[in-house]
This record gives sequence, structure tokens and C-alpha cells, in this order.
Amino acid sequence: MIKLIIVEDERIIRNGIEKHMQWEALGISEVRTCENAEEAFLLCEDYKPDIIISDIRMPGMNGIDFCTKIRKQLPESQIIFISGFSDKEYLKAGISLGAISYVEKPIDIEELSEAVKKAVLSVHRVNRQNVNALHSLLCSGNLDKENYYNNIQLFECVKTLEKDELFYISILESKNEIGDFTEFNRKCKEKICSIKSGKAIHFLADSMSNNQFVFLISTAHLDILEDMEMKDIIFQELFSLKKEEDDWFLGIGNQVSTIDMLSQSFKSAKEALKSISYKGWNSYAFFSEERTEYQDNIQEVVINRFHKILLDKDEKEALNIINDISYKQLENHAVLNFYVRNTYFTLDNIISQVDKTIHLNGFEQPDTVNAEFLDQAKTIKEMQEYVCNHIIEIMEETEEEQKNNFLIKHLMDYINQNFSNRDLTIQALADVVYLSPTYLSNLFKKKTGITVGQYLMNIRMKKAEDFLKNPQLKLYQVAEMVGYEDANYFAKIFKKKTGMLPSEYREVK
Repeated sequence: MIKLIIVEDERIIRNGIEKHMQWEALGISEVRTCENAEEAFLLCEDYKPDIIISDIRMPGMNGIDFCTKIRKQLPESQIIFISGFSDKEYLKAGISLGAISYVEKPIDIEELSEAVKKAVLSVHRVNRQNVNALHSLLCSGNLDKENYYNNIQLFECVKTLEKDELFYISILESKNEIGDFTEFNRKCKEKICSIKSGKAIHFLADSMSNNQFVFLISTAHLDILEDMEMKDIIFQELFSLKKEEDDWFLGIGNQVSTIDMLSQSFKSAKEALKSISYKGWNSYAFFSEERTEYQDNIQEVVINRFHKILLDKDEKEALNIINDISYKQLENHAVLNFYVRNTYFTLDNIISQVDKTIHLNGFEQPDTVNAEFLDQAKTIKEMQEYVCNHIIEIMEETEEEQKNNFLIKHLMDYINQNFSNRDLTIQALADVVYLSPTYLSNLFKKKTGITVGQYLMNIRMKKAEDFLKNPQLKLYQVAEMVGYEDANYFAKIFKKKTGMLPSEYREVK
């Protein structure tokens, strides 16, 4: 999103520029107008335009004075001057302010459009340079200042930051991906730099991934960043950009006094980010906060007790065990290392095993543990809720579900006894349990995690492996014994399942 302001005292010219320029095609998303420099200066305080189109000669404050003044607040804004006077002095002043272009009146729309295109490119270039600048600063280690100046991209950035006396790095973690980083960076910068502190705050950002962003915040005034209340304000300003459905966490690194110490602040910010495990989403943590690295696995006595409680269908006591474990971890500020995650993996696996025992009397099912969720969860609370919900889910079986479980078990028994039947179609199996083929397919997949066809094939291939161990049986006989009339088709299915042809399997075994 690129914002532009037009400052022109002649209404006809001002309205003509606003209405006749193809702003969207030029990459401009928002346009505001002012009839004098004083009004424009007040507007820029909050609006913070990327591009300024300003007349030079206006009543009161002229365009040169206005842009000179605004340059101190918005040093990266691109300036385009317009004037009816071909005056070399004005041109020199525009050059000294770094104006992107100078367009004479009467305004040629094509000429002004070209100037705006050039300004838009400059805005994008500056945004990229700011991101690259922070990336370079963080990766530079302890380089001498002279090496910074050898990099043209860093020159202006370092020259500004050198005047600051205090720096710190923060890392923002987002549960959901943030789409347009350039736009997100721009909004964050607007929020931070507009804080009414009375002092200049500098801001740079870089993208670590689609979900992580690193921020550099610095100022020449120690009282701003050392003030905890001010840090709370910075946090609140950043989080005001968060959508209602989003979840964020901010890790704040230690304060450093020189640019070449930024990597230290960056490392400490990464450590602070670990506090998300016990603080939860939509909060923040400082590097200095205490955190605990658990090194113990869950005790065997707890595992056995948990298993027995589940078999006894004591939902309340099972939930108490999970909540007690989570409470202790949260109280001790545990970070999500292997041992903490393994605790929830272990407990959830027990729930899955008991679920099989209670509902399908031990018949084999695919493992239903959502390992991916538990592995990617960022907070203890998320894993606690996931495992607790799993307990509630297996305990709250309705009469209808009990009936469905019986039907599926009966069907699995039937398949195990009749796998050699070539006519064992989904319709035939549906007739066995008096269900429609579609309903049976959906129900079987829901209860076992695989389709009826996959289960039948798995049984047939398992039986085929047993039959192939008997050298007296011909391959075509084995195919017929497991329900395949075509031996070649059987061989193809067998290889897809085991990685070997039936003849190869027989030789190996």
C-alpha cells in the first residue's frame, strides 16, 4: 500500500491531478489533498505519505520550506515538485532535498505519471533496502564500521543508527502466515514511529519466514527504551495490527549500545521467544525471564495409573492427571523441548491404545495420534487442550456410536474369514451389515482411518505373505487363495504393497 499526498493551493489544478491520474495503475492505493503547506504538515503527522506532490509557490509556507521540514520526520518520502516558474534556485533547492522529479505547469499528465512511477519504484527500493539492511546488520557479526560503509545499501541506514545510543531486537511469531511482508513492514513502522514520545524512534524489519519477523527498534534517547511503560506501548501498538483471528507472540531481546552488538540482542530475542510455551499466544516476553529446560521423561508409575484410569472410564481423574502435569510445567516456565513434547506424545498414544481396546476390542487400526499437531504446537496449553479433548472424545461414546463400532468389528471379522472370496465387493460387504455402500465407506474410514478396500487388500497381502512361505504352492494358487483370479494383477498389487514381486519375496523368505 503506497500513500500519496497532493499539496497545491489552486483548486482546479489540485482536483485535476487527483481525478485524472490513473492512481491504481501507477501503484498508488490512497491519495489525500491539501490546499496549503500548513494543513499538509499537520496531516502528514498521522498520514505519513510515501510520496509527496507539492507546489513550490504557495501562500504562507512555500513547498521548499514544507518539504525541508517534513524531510526531518519522513526522510524516506519521495518528493515531486510542481511549479509554474522555471527558476534555477527552486530547482537547486529541490535537488538538495533529493526530489525525485520537477514538473512544470501547465501539468502534463503523462509527464507527472512518469514522475510518480519513478517515485513508486524508489519507495519499493527503499523498503527492500531497509529489510536487507537489517538482515546484513544481523549477519555481520562484529565487523568494523568501515566495512558497513563499503556497502552502499547500508550507508544511509548506519549513518542514521550511529546517532542512537540504545538498540534492541524483537522477534514476532505468528500462528498464521502473514501475506504481504512489505505491507506488513510498512504498517509496523508507521505504528512504532508514530508513538507520541517526543523523541525519534527508528525501526527496521526483516522476514525470517512466513510466520516470523525480526524488528530492530532504536533511539538516541535512553529514557524511551529503558522505560518499561514505553515498551508496553510499543507492544500494544504492534499488536493493534493483529486481526481478530490471528495469534501473535513477541520475544524481546536484550538492549545493546552499539550496532555491532545487534547479533547478541538477536540471539537473546530468540531465547525470549521460547517463553511462548508457558505464556501462550498474544503476549510477549523479555530475554531475562526465567525458563526451565525439562530433562525427564514421564514416570512409569504415572503411565500405568493413567492407562488404568482410562480403562475404568474415569474421565474426571484422567483429565486431572493431564491438568496436573500441565500446571507444573506452566508454573516452572518449561520450554517446549523434546522431553516436554514427549510427555504429551506418550499420554496421547495411551489414549489411542485404550480407544482401540474399548471401542473395537483390540482390532488393529492405524495409529490415530495426531503427531503432526503435537510436534508443531507452540504452547503447553495447546497440547494440554488437545490431549484433554481426545480423552473426552473417547469417553463420550453415544449408543449410536456403540452400534457403529459393533458393525465395523463384525465387518472386519467377516473380511478376515472371507478374504479369499473374489466377489467381496463393497456392495457385498454393505449387504452383510445392512448398510448402503456409501454410508459404510464413510463410517469405516471414520472409525479405522482407512477405506474398506484398503483393509481388504491389507488382509489379503498379509495372508499372501504367509502362503508364499509354503514352497509347495504355485504363485497362481496363492493368488486364487487370496481372492485374485488374475495372477499378474495379484503380483502387481503385491509388489506395490511390499516392494517385491511374489517370487522375489519367496526367495528372500
